[in-house]
Amino acid sequence: MNRRRSRARFGFSVPELLMALAISATLLLATMVALSASFHAFQATTRTASTGVTGRVVIERLQALVRAGVDFGPLPTNPLDTIVSSDSIDIDIGGGEWVTMRWDQATNSLMWEANGGSWPLLEGVTQIPPGESMPISPFTLEYRDGRWLNRAVIDLVVEHDEAHDLQVEGERSDPFRLIGSAMPRIAAWN
Repeated sequence: MNRRRSRARFGFSVPELLMALAISATLLLATMVALSASFHAFQATTRTASTGVTGRVVIERLQALVRAGVDFGPLPTNPLDTIVSSDSIDIDIGGGEWVTMRWDQATNSLMWEANGGSWPLLEGVTQIPPGESMPISPFTLEYRDGRWLNRAVIDLVVEHDEAHDLQVEGERSDPFRLIGSAMPRIAAWN
């Protein structure tokens, strides 16, 4: 009797292995691209949120100082002028104690100056709005009768400070503008 022996097939052929390898590589590449895009989106969101929260806290603190302030500077050079644009604001916080917030263009920092000392309050303050080439003044003070502050406008253009980068953060993010205004309580009551 003539028996045909059928060969039992164990494993995959080379073309089948190559096809499986190509499909696996394509799926891994697609997964890596999706993870990379997700990671970059996370970095941008984290950077913007961090800088925005810090900037808003500083704006709110400055507004509170203006509301509680007793006297302010710089005063207009001409008593008939009502608007003063300045890189600094001086605030008498009571008891004859003055604090100064000054934008230092050389270090791109908003500085807190009091009692003969100076500390950075917010770094990354470029004061160059998106699309512009010249810096703007961070403080606009509106006076009444040439002497009494009626309203202070705080206008900060902030970029993420690269000195505080983390390993997970990516490329630079766009600067954004934080604007706030406050009226001294003394002016509000009059």
